[in-house]
Amino acid sequence: MVAHPETAKSARAALQEAVLNVPGDDLAASLALVARKVPVAASVEKVAIRLRDSDGEGVLHVAAVEGTPPSDRLPLIFTAQTVAQARSMFVLGHRHSYSQALGLRWLHGEWLKLAGEPIGTITVGCRTERRPNESELALLASLATSLADRLQDVDRRSVALDALSRRVARDSVHATDEAPERVRNLLRPRELVILSLYADGLSAQEIADLFVISAHTVRTHIKNAYRRLGVHSREEAEALIRSQRVLELV
Repeated sequence: MVAHPETAKSARAALQEAVLNVPGDDLAASLALVARKVPVAASVEKVAIRLRDSDGEGVLHVAAVEGTPPSDRLPLIFTAQTVAQARSMFVLGHRHSYSQALGLRWLHGEWLKLAGEPIGTITVGCRTERRPNESELALLASLATSLADRLQDVDRRSVALDALSRRVARDSVHATDEAPERVRNLLRPRELVILSLYADGLSAQEIADLFVISAHTVRTHIKNAYRRLGVHSREEAEALIRSQRVLELV
């Protein structure tokens, strides 16, 4: 589907404004806004912005994601990507294992570069037949250049980018209002979020890393949630949440 000329013009203006707000007072929020503006402006469905650490092994950390459900985002965010892996993905496109895991039928990548050196990537993709035209591909290339300029003074140390990725992950977890009403009413907010992640398969240590708390604290929240819900295992918790969702639909 081709956007109306005025709609496309407005979307491009909104994207440009979002880029000009990077890094702002909140780098994560500013990059999230850019990622949200890309799909309409460039006729894509999924967006991932990664930044390369400057003091570690030069790997790429997720800094913003759009168009990907939380169940797919968390593994993506917890896995740093090497420059070689990114190059391979950009060359192979939808044939790459990453694309296939996300069900993408088209994938395209742009490098964020300063003085010829990569400092990050913008990866876009589509699960449907939707594709950017030549003008929209040029827009993505221009976006990569502009965004790299805006990011030249940001802190790209490994510790900073790890924290940024955790921030993205926390923003991607299940919102409390997505849980069944009975479960929401029985649990405290933190218990609800942690139990949802645990029921989705994350380990206590992964959740601890996400929220920067101890694994012991995570297990305590899980035990308290079990007690309030009257369940005794991850499987029982998952079954209860699933059954309550079904009940709310009938």
